[in-house]
Amino acid sequence: MFFEIIQSLDKIAVILMVLIFFLLDYRPPWWKSKETKQPLIVPGPRSIPLLGTRWLFHFGSYHLNKLHEFYDEMYNLYGPIVKEEVLFNIPVYSIFERADIEKVLKAPSKYPIRPPSAAQASYRYSRPDRYASAGLVNEQGEKWHSLRVSLTANITSPKTMSNFQNEAMDLANDWCSYIKAVREPNGLIQNINDLVVPLCIETSCALVLGRRLGFMSPEKVTPESLKLAAALQDHFVSLRDTQFSLPFWKFFQTSSYRKMVKSENYIYETVLNMINDFALNDRENTVYSSIINADIDGREKTAAIIDFIAAGIHTLKNSLIFLFYLVAKHPKIQEKIIDDPYYAKASMMESFRLLPTATPLARILEQDMELACHHLKAGSVVLCHNAIACKSDKNFEHPDKFLPERWLGDNKHKTTSMATFLVTPFGAGKRICPGKRFIELVLPIFLQKVVNNFELTTEHILELENEFLLAPKGPVPMFLINRE
Repeated sequence: MFFEIIQSLDKIAVILMVLIFFLLDYRPPWWKSKETKQPLIVPGPRSIPLLGTRWLFHFGSYHLNKLHEFYDEMYNLYGPIVKEEVLFNIPVYSIFERADIEKVLKAPSKYPIRPPSAAQASYRYSRPDRYASAGLVNEQGEKWHSLRVSLTANITSPKTMSNFQNEAMDLANDWCSYIKAVREPNGLIQNINDLVVPLCIETSCALVLGRRLGFMSPEKVTPESLKLAAALQDHFVSLRDTQFSLPFWKFFQTSSYRKMVKSENYIYETVLNMINDFALNDRENTVYSSIINADIDGREKTAAIIDFIAAGIHTLKNSLIFLFYLVAKHPKIQEKIIDDPYYAKASMMESFRLLPTATPLARILEQDMELACHHLKAGSVVLCHNAIACKSDKNFEHPDKFLPERWLGDNKHKTTSMATFLVTPFGAGKRICPGKRFIELVLPIFLQKVVNNFELTTEHILELENEFLLAPKGPVPMFLINRE
């Protein structure tokens, strides 16, 4: 009996030792020589069957309008590569280091692939009366290339931008007069957004349609301009919600999907009315005339003109607000802008670094790739977090400070070499935004003219939210006092 008890204890001890070794992942030396190398597991938040990690935004403490803060936290928790999982546990990888971002964005590709806005693409395919495709932003492969070649030659042309420069100067002068007419007597503008929107509508329409529409009326801010801006904001928010939430819209029309359809229709009809009322068919070398004369389906032409105007308004609006806010916080920089015209462009580039509107950049890998010591297979969805990399002291000295001088003089070469694939508010490579030259032309002109006329100040602390694009949250009050 005694020996039987000893034997049973021995068995229990052996079992316990095996369990301990298993839990500790211990292997004897002779085992390791035969052990096959296992791939490293990409770290990330806890995933659950079917729902992946999207439950974090429905039952956790994260919110879609703070996606930028979510990814900041993921980087701090898990390091240079993080894995999320969408519905049915399909992985999505986020990368944060400059070398990895460059590797993805520089990868050779005839037709770079980026994930489409699935809900918008689905809706456009359901409306063949209006759309012949999902549009330039959403299409892939040869179809995307055909649209890009047919529709963007004029808007991406340096000659077009050179010809538009005088118009941009006139717009800047008129906007300064508009500010003086509508601001409060003490120079206060309760929300700079309300004054920026008419300027963005006028500028985008002047470029695309070849004429202005009269939205900068000196009497008041027109309700039509604010309504269009609100529809554009709703549209981008609904794209965010349908893209990053659980895709129930595929099974029934969710509130986000209905908002997307409503805003898409309002934008389409409103801008189409502008085209019919104001477009100049007889003016050559306009974006409008180049698209109208393209050898392509008429529905593609109409959709492209509408998309260019709508995207131009919204992107220019956020970029201007960010730029004016940063400059208003730095009075000494305003003095430098007055003294040195190149400082306005440097301020724009520094604004792009600190507050990029489009981030992260998404790609679908077309070949296997080693990123952050992990092997990712072709077909993997990768998010390149350029905005987070821009705020790393590995890439920029004093990364949290607004220092336009880093883009000038002896600092310029070092900064631009680091910034090539990091300061990318319009994307990178062949899928770069067609409006990049346009935004980069008008922003310094508007800033220079405004700073020459006004002293900008604000005590407001800017709060950000993710509306698919990065945007200011709530009103941004600002004083614009006449400069003596």
